[in-house]
Amino acid sequence: MPRHFSLAIALATCLTLPGCGPDGSRSGSTTEEEIVSTEAPAETGAMTPPEEASTSPNTTATPATPQAWEEAGIALKAAQWHEVQAELAKHKGKVVVLDLWSTWCAPCVRELPHLVALQKKHPEQVVCISVNLNFDGSDTPDVHAPEVLQLLAKLDARIINLLSTTPDETIYETIDLASIPVAFVYQNNGELKKRFDNESSEYGDEGFTYQDHVIPLVEELLKAPSPE
Repeated sequence: MPRHFSLAIALATCLTLPGCGPDGSRSGSTTEEEIVSTEAPAETGAMTPPEEASTSPNTTATPATPQAWEEAGIALKAAQWHEVQAELAKHKGKVVVLDLWSTWCAPCVRELPHLVALQKKHPEQVVCISVNLNFDGSDTPDVHAPEVLQLLAKLDARIINLLSTTPDETIYETIDLASIPVAFVYQNNGELKKRFDNESSEYGDEGFTYQDHVIPLVEELLKAPSPE
């Protein structure tokens, strides 16, 4: 068979097969590799594995969303609500104070320095954890990190600082809370001793404060025998 006739047959065969493009690439029907390469990245921010990226040169991997930030030696870490609970469980054997706050909550910001001072006073016996609830689900948690970290750095908040990646309303519903501020004090056996909030008139018009309510309870727990 003449060579030019063989080339004509090969070209006609290629054009009639579905997914065969003029440059030799597949088009038309979608291959399994193309489905993988065009799927949205996982929430963890994992990038496309190298072997998949090599089969899809036109796919741009989405950078991972930051999960931790630091400024002037002050650290801030992103955490879902269940991860906050896991953090609490790490500190059994110490009195733990967990404070939920937001930069737009004036009473929260007013009391935050006292949480920091409490940690400095009892570095070995007490663990103070701040959980910021700026994220409401309408954007992404990392958007709030600069503002939150700036305030924490200003206070020299050398405590465990978490930025919630669970929307604030979800947390309110989970713990049956109408509004912040709220502080939880846990005994060194891991059990909740008291929740401080302003849901009732227990603390008057000004609400609870660290100086008058939280710190005295912590001091009492530190002096008492360890509960079984």
